[in-house]
Amino acid sequence: MYVLEKIWQTLLYNPKEPLLFNSGLFLALFTVLIAIYAFIYNHQRARILFVTIFSFYFYYKSSGVYVLLLVFCTIFNYYWAIYIHQTASHQRRTWLMIFSTVLNVSFLIYFKYTNFLLANLYYLVSADFQKLDIFLPIGISFYTFQTISYVIDVYWRKIEPCRNVWDFAFYLSYFPQLVAGPIVRASDFLPQIHQTIVLRRAQIGEGIFLIIKGLIKKAIIADYIAQYVDLVYKNPNNYSGFENLMAMYGYALQIYCDFSGYSDMAIGIALIMGFRLMENFRSPYNSLDITEFWRRWHISLSSWLRDYIYIPMGGNRKGEEKQWLFLFLTMLIGGLWHGADWKFVFWGAMHGIALFVHKIFSQTARDLQWNQNFLTPLGWIITFHYVCFLWIFFRAESFDLAWQSINRMVFHLDWAYFLPFIETRGLLFLLMIIGYFLHFVAETDKRQAQQYFGTLPIYAKAIILVLVVQTILQLQSAEVQPFIYFQF
Repeated sequence: MYVLEKIWQTLLYNPKEPLLFNSGLFLALFTVLIAIYAFIYNHQRARILFVTIFSFYFYYKSSGVYVLLLVFCTIFNYYWAIYIHQTASHQRRTWLMIFSTVLNVSFLIYFKYTNFLLANLYYLVSADFQKLDIFLPIGISFYTFQTISYVIDVYWRKIEPCRNVWDFAFYLSYFPQLVAGPIVRASDFLPQIHQTIVLRRAQIGEGIFLIIKGLIKKAIIADYIAQYVDLVYKNPNNYSGFENLMAMYGYALQIYCDFSGYSDMAIGIALIMGFRLMENFRSPYNSLDITEFWRRWHISLSSWLRDYIYIPMGGNRKGEEKQWLFLFLTMLIGGLWHGADWKFVFWGAMHGIALFVHKIFSQTARDLQWNQNFLTPLGWIITFHYVCFLWIFFRAESFDLAWQSINRMVFHLDWAYFLPFIETRGLLFLLMIIGYFLHFVAETDKRQAQQYFGTLPIYAKAIILVLVVQTILQLQSAEVQPFIYFQF
């Protein structure tokens, strides 16, 4: 009885232990899932029902009773999109689309921005504000954007509404991407639901490779670096300028490995099941300018912001000055999407300004025919360090702590700390070197490594996976670390 009770308690939602890809429980549940899936994946209806039910359970294990919000969003947006599609009047269809967008956004505003809005309102009237205890459902920003894009695509007649509510539920709740992306477009994913799934060896090998790569990025590199970064940003004044500099570079690598590691695992899991999600990261720190960075970083979000905010605003169709304004406003919205805090708005605004400056500079460089051999390395140096600099505001708990860290780096940078740092934090420094090296490896070499992995016999793949898991167990802290983007 005790064992059964223990299993039952494990299967129930625990707010202190949300279900994560890098947890032992997920590994056990996914093993059961794949074992059953192997028998039913050729039966379309059974496959859709089974995976959808598991996906809702996965979300229940992540956010508890707020799975009901996901259920509501699923049912409402499914039937509302059909209503829009069947409405003949263009004006009426427009108002129906606006209503659904406002309703979907209202949930996001309530759960994510209520305290932020009230805190600012109370500040304006010089009153004390007591923060409300509002739980933020994991992944609400991601599936809200998916519902909005789906309804708008139906409104624009880009896609037909789903055949039935189970198809839409499968699309919206598909567990690999549900809580932290990539943000999946209905036009890309819905056609895959009814395709005949053929689980090819090369595709499964690619999926396993991506899962292993994601685990290395997240559970080995990101989680270990996080231990040092958390210490420094808790009180930057307690550390030297050099240590703050290492924390800046460390967090830049941590957030990349954490988020792209999740995306790798999500894409890998989907591949093993016969589905392909869009690429979400493409070596973003290789970018030679800030525009290129946003074509490589969180691709599903940046393309979503472009297609559903920037272009509908007017894009580049209303003159250069308005284009710059639309670009800036889009990045402001992107910054606010990341968190209910002025530091995220500032982060987005600074990226918007950088995009504006880059467009002017690029035009000037072309007009004056400046030497590209000089500009190319300079562009990479400026872009990389500008992005790293802004990550300070992304990571620090407040503007004050961010400026403390910057002050230590600018006015108290002593390179004499370099050797003592390596001596005392050798493993940290080694993982940072490995992490950046793996990031900057040429794309062709990465593809060759992936193809080579696919040719290995199954026992070799298993050995590599066991070695990775063993390394994770050796380096992990007391508890499994959640993914950074779960809070967004």
